[in-house]
Amino acid sequence: MTSNGKRTTKLLKINWPGALILCLFVVISTLSVNGCGGTFRAYPNEGDVNGTWNLSLTKSNVSVRETKLSITQEERYQPFSGSTSDGATLDGTLDRENIVITLHNSDGSTTTLTGTVVDGWNEFAGSYTSTGSDGSGTWSANRVVGPKALSVSPTSATLSCSAGEIATFVVTGGTKASYSVTASSNGSLVTISTTTLTTDGKFTVEALTSCAGTSGTSTVVNLTVTDTATSITVPVTVSNP
Repeated sequence: MTSNGKRTTKLLKINWPGALILCLFVVISTLSVNGCGGTFRAYPNEGDVNGTWNLSLTKSNVSVRETKLSITQEERYQPFSGSTSDGATLDGTLDRENIVITLHNSDGSTTTLTGTVVDGWNEFAGSYTSTGSDGSGTWSANRVVGPKALSVSPTSATLSCSAGEIATFVVTGGTKASYSVTASSNGSLVTISTTTLTTDGKFTVEALTSCAGTSGTSTVVNLTVTDTATSITVPVTVSNP
């Protein structure tokens, strides 16, 4: 109020640049937690127990059971089921980082595993009880991580036979000890060296200077790279200038 009895209104001054920065910070913080259109996960496998696990039961510091769990789960964090390599069936549930697995053993007994995440959803550990010979004790299960998919880099090459050019390829993934390379077509136009294939994953292909053919043409040599489980075809174009 003023001295003459009139009411005055005090305006709040807003620092707009500062307010905008604050709003942007809140938005970015929210995205970093929830992700763009999805849920933020601290680990890629969070809530996902699909796959094969190595299970070990220990009673009084002595291993009493070693088996593999094959688990099928429809969605992350949802109940799951499966079987073991020693003949049991299983079912289980997840509650955040807590897990309960019940093994229905072939002799009619049940073994109940209760545990928590230990290593970024690649390992669980806890205690167990059993109505059968497993007794009671502690348990741990480690996710079985398979090899990365077989790949070859580069995926193709072009070589001049008149210059006797050489290309070096690098194979990764799969089973390195089982790597092999053969020419599945027109192999007489190149020389393949696999000296370091099963050690460094490298092999070389050299175009023969005596390649036959009409000048200005080219021929594709298809290479088959395999680790016996997976095969990849790599085309090498041999040109005849």
